Amino acid sequence: MFGNFHYALKAQGLFDRPFRVSPSPVVLPGINEEFLDQLGQALLHFYRALDVLYREATQNHPFVRAYLDRGKPSDLLDFGLGRRFRHDLPRLLRPDLLLTPEGPILTEMDSVPGGPGLLLALSRIYRDTGEGGMIGGPEGILEGFAAMIRSLEKDPVLAIVVSDESEDYRAEMILLAESLSRAHFPAFCIHPRALRFNDDGLFIATPDGSLRVNIIYRFFELFDLPNIPKSELILYFVKGGKVTITPPLKPWLEEKAGMALWHHPELRSFWLQEMPDVSRNLLDRIIPPTWVLDPSPVPFSSAVVPPLPVGDRIMRDFYGLFGLTQKERRFIIKPSGFSPQAWGSRGVVVGHDVSEESWRNALESAFSSFDSVPFVLQPFRSTSVLDMSGYDFSTSDLRREGYRVRVCPYYFVTGTDQVRTGGVLATSCPKDKKLIHGMVDAVLSPVWSQNGPGLTAERDV
Repeated sequence: MFGNFHYALKAQGLFDRPFRVSPSPVVLPGINEEFLDQLGQALLHFYRALDVLYREATQNHPFVRAYLDRGKPSDLLDFGLGRRFRHDLPRLLRPDLLLTPEGPILTEMDSVPGGPGLLLALSRIYRDTGEGGMIGGPEGILEGFAAMIRSLEKDPVLAIVVSDESEDYRAEMILLAESLSRAHFPAFCIHPRALRFNDDGLFIATPDGSLRVNIIYRFFELFDLPNIPKSELILYFVKGGKVTITPPLKPWLEEKAGMALWHHPELRSFWLQEMPDVSRNLLDRIIPPTWVLDPSPVPFSSAVVPPLPVGDRIMRDFYGLFGLTQKERRFIIKPSGFSPQAWGSRGVVVGHDVSEESWRNALESAFSSFDSVPFVLQPFRSTSVLDMSGYDFSTSDLRREGYRVRVCPYYFVTGTDQVRTGGVLATSCPKDKKLIHGMVDAVLSPVWSQNGPGLTAERDV
């Protein structure tokens, strides 16, 4: 069985960065269809409300733009505010959930996520070995992606544009594009240099001749836009309506600082007004306290600052973080967005896992970069240790040990309020790892429904 895994993944170019696999998809505590359906709707409602908040912020809450605009070129911000794009939102959403003893906790929201092609490949391999019952089904990613694109263009000719910065994900996006072409509509995974143009729009060369592209799925973050060949042409034709692009060019929707705004006391009435009760209550439960590391002095009597508890005291500004003991430094510092350090666990510092000097350097770096790349602060959450099995291809060994798990559902927005779950990818890292991400000794697996016959991960007590 595991030989088939290795051959199938290598054949598709998806094993350049080795990882472990599970004997079967896994069943995880708290991850079921009801929870996933509610979370998908809640994320869509959040993105829509955040977009409204940003647009109206100059009148009501100017500090919102003061945070979300930092480091971003004004012409890109103006482009995203264009009337033509007023209602555009990301349509492929992936939250990062950590499994804790209190239940799933949402640590990040990604609107340009990696991993959909890999999840599609893994799901197909398990199906072909006789496994079934995966959330979303073995073709859920493909069908969800196709429905998402068709909700934007009735007769799509799709270009999935992958930048050099995102090169590690090119193979899986090629797999996705080829699968879309076979089952649904013309789709091509290309480097931006492959785009051609004339007065009628953008084109790509195919064996059957030149083909006009009417929709682009951008697989690159907006901080990378200046490095994208022909980016000016892409923006020109998008603005003129000759091509549709998704996710939209709205950099304020690609910031972790949005999670800090969720808990800001001045914005509570806004969220109460804009969010349905079910979605708001769910996000209240799973979004952890988050703060933008703003080095500005805080007036003692007039400022409103989200409470920052440390032990039995509340800090009134962030400079008090410098004096924390190692035990008190159970916080994570990470770049908010619009930076090459803001994805893939880059730039993340775990306070109690570094020296006092490193902690101080991390804070000073965050404060000094505030005008260009704001950082956010979150409490470090202790994750559950689950007893699972993972096959190590390098040693041909099936290991059963304690893992900490990150769960990533992939949601596709296919209408005004329609959200479908295409699948769920679990990344499980050995329990001694502080950060959970794709690594050599991580187990990557689709997630089964609670009613499925997959391997149930057990708590390691």
